Amino acid sequence: MSIETTAADAVAAKYFIPRRLGHVNLWVDSLAASERFYNNVAGLMVEFTEPDLIASFLGTGNTPHDLGIMEVTRGKDRYGRDGIVQLPGTIGLEPGLNHLAWELPDERMLVDAFKRLKRDDVETDLTVDHQVAHSVYIFDPDGNYNEFYCDTIKDWRAVLTGPMDLLTQHWDPLASSGSTEPLYDEAPILRTQPGAPLAPARISHAVIKTASLDQLVDFYSRIAGLKVVAAHRGPGGRAVYLGGSLNSYEHNLVLLESNTPGYGRACFELASAEDLATARRSLDDAGIAIADSIDVPWKSSIFLVDPDGMRCEFYVRLDGDILPGSVEKGAFELAV
Repeated sequence: MSIETTAADAVAAKYFIPRRLGHVNLWVDSLAASERFYNNVAGLMVEFTEPDLIASFLGTGNTPHDLGIMEVTRGKDRYGRDGIVQLPGTIGLEPGLNHLAWELPDERMLVDAFKRLKRDDVETDLTVDHQVAHSVYIFDPDGNYNEFYCDTIKDWRAVLTGPMDLLTQHWDPLASSGSTEPLYDEAPILRTQPGAPLAPARISHAVIKTASLDQLVDFYSRIAGLKVVAAHRGPGGRAVYLGGSLNSYEHNLVLLESNTPGYGRACFELASAEDLATARRSLDDAGIAIADSIDVPWKSSIFLVDPDGMRCEFYVRLDGDILPGSVEKGAFELAV
């Protein structure tokens, strides 16, 4: 059984204490093209869709979705179920990161964190009810959007299936004391798309590139409540690895020092080396190009490029230390 940080550690973390990265949400140019790629190639199941948001949500079953994809707004507002402007037309104008989503153990911890943010005049954005989760949204210093959420229903598949009417409405954390009941699924039913070359077990972490590494480390440790689990200075710059409280994940976020800040990639863990070998053969048989691959002491990975040119990584963990210092300059960004 994994050892997790408890509510008593909230004082040290000051604000949020996520268990893990719940999902990555991306802006895409064509919802249909990206859904085909992440479903038919990457092997993620389409769990549900929101046609009015022009959005699809895919995953393996660890959470309601490992990956959300939303078609770019093209300058037009999109609304939630009670008239809330959920996606302003001023955002999502081109493909890229929409947000990272961090799963909290229970509603009380989310509500208490929000109240501490308000007490300390830390700026937040939306607070919403997604019907299966309550969420608080906040920007990091680079402008990357982050969702901190707690599940509000355990059997999310009983609510989320197929095309859905609008789900999201306003939620006021200040009017709630918050339930202490954990509603995440500790024994989820996992599934992947039959016939797809890849069969990921879960999304494990994301990579963000930044020219302001120290500021982002401060935000993700002090505000987001992640813990620094490793750091490395290589030929390409510095990399800092941060993780949530669920220790079955080695880390959930890599911050990579870079002169070209922005979204790096979403990283999906495979269950075994055999799964990775099978994926290589299946991709080759299907004529699907592997953009890059790397073998370092702590992982063996392949990288694909989605229809918008965004990278995604599929890897298996190995027993070695993270980035042992022998990584060549050209491979540094792949090795983190």
